[in-house]
Amino acid sequence: MRSLRTWLVLSTAAGAAAVLAVAGFALYLLVRDGLVDQFDRAMNDKAGLLASAIEYEGGEVETDFDELAMDEFAAGPQPSYLQVWLPDGSVCYRSPSLAGGDLGRVAGVTGLETVEPVILPDGRPGRRIRLAFTPRVEGGGRQTGVSGAPASDGPRLVLVLSRPTARTDATLARLRAALIGVGAAAVAVTAAVLWVAVRRGLRPVDRLAGDIGAVNETALSRRIALADAPTELAPVVSCLNRLLGRLEAAFERERGFSADVAHELRTPLAGLRSTMDVTLARPRAPQEYKEALRACHRITVEMQTMVEHLLALARLDAGQMEVRPERVSPARVIRDAWQPLAERAEARGLHVAWRVEEDGDVLADAALLGLVVRNVLENVVVHADEGGDVIVETVVEDVGVRIRVTNTGSRLSQEQADRAFERFWRGDAARTQTGMHCGLGLPLVRMATEVMGGTVAARSMAGGEFAITVFFPIAARSD
Repeated sequence: MRSLRTWLVLSTAAGAAAVLAVAGFALYLLVRDGLVDQFDRAMNDKAGLLASAIEYEGGEVETDFDELAMDEFAAGPQPSYLQVWLPDGSVCYRSPSLAGGDLGRVAGVTGLETVEPVILPDGRPGRRIRLAFTPRVEGGGRQTGVSGAPASDGPRLVLVLSRPTARTDATLARLRAALIGVGAAAVAVTAAVLWVAVRRGLRPVDRLAGDIGAVNETALSRRIALADAPTELAPVVSCLNRLLGRLEAAFERERGFSADVAHELRTPLAGLRSTMDVTLARPRAPQEYKEALRACHRITVEMQTMVEHLLALARLDAGQMEVRPERVSPARVIRDAWQPLAERAEARGLHVAWRVEEDGDVLADAALLGLVVRNVLENVVVHADEGGDVIVETVVEDVGVRIRVTNTGSRLSQEQADRAFERFWRGDAARTQTGMHCGLGLPLVRMATEVMGGTVAARSMAGGEFAITVFFPIAARSD
């Protein structure tokens, strides 16, 4: 959680810093270009003014700078520089700030040139403008100024003006410092505000983590309740509570399963031991030993059936049972499953009515379908009343086949019938038949049926009739 909080703050602060940097840089460029443009315009105006103060009279070039503000060209700590050349390259005028130096005349200048950066004679940064012009002629002559067109009656002069950019550079430096400072302060304030906001926003997550950490196998009944949880966390809390409910139910089933298995195994094991103890208590006739062995064999078969059902349920739960769907005839599977049960049904005096249609193959795993049908039929043989009626029928529909087995003698309500598919559940509340019928057959029927894509349901009807209906999709016909 700490790393998430830090990541959120750092990533947001980095994004804000990037945005501020881009905005600040753009602002700096705009201001810089504006100041430089203003500086260049001032130099242009100054150069034009200086050119207008130079006249040509009597074959000589005269400078009339007395009426102009020329203090900036005086020798001093922050001077500007001015120099004017005649057409032959000789210097017509040199400002006092040059002190005998030279700005360097550039040949080929025909008019107003673009202002360009330059290093001044004293080493300071500055900007320079070069201007070629025809001076004003005394007595009515015309002056071309910055047009660059040659005059008919005057020499072509070259003027170079250089001015320091110290003030502009200082202004830009202050602007850079201000932008950097404001940007850094904005990022710091943003990060602080984000830290507080993220910390407050993640408090429900911290509490949620604490509540989840407090849940263990002994406290699965606890539920997470965040009254002030944000809307985004509400689905998480709801899903976690549903998950806790499923976990609690699973643990309860596991505890109940362990207790039921122990209970179911204890009774037959006790029966085996008591039978053997009684038989071995004194010498007996061979027939008595045979009867004891038969009783032990019967109990062992019941235990083996229960273990096999448990193993099958475990494999189905784990998804380890391979299902191979194929065309299977329900009629044939029913007949095969009834053969081992026919003798027991006859011993109980059951009246079996057969309404099985030979048509209608289903798409199912043959072995699993046999297991399903065998357990359904065995459930009927065991729980039907003595001399009762049993109906075994199939109903072929357009989409599938229903296998319905009905018996009389049921005392279950519909609510109890719905629970018939729970593991180790029996309608015999007193569990007087513990160890004989462990209550795993119908749960196995349900799981195996659902694995094969079918459905199963139980119904308790008036008059003591109990029906189990299994549905499987019909197999497509191949022409």
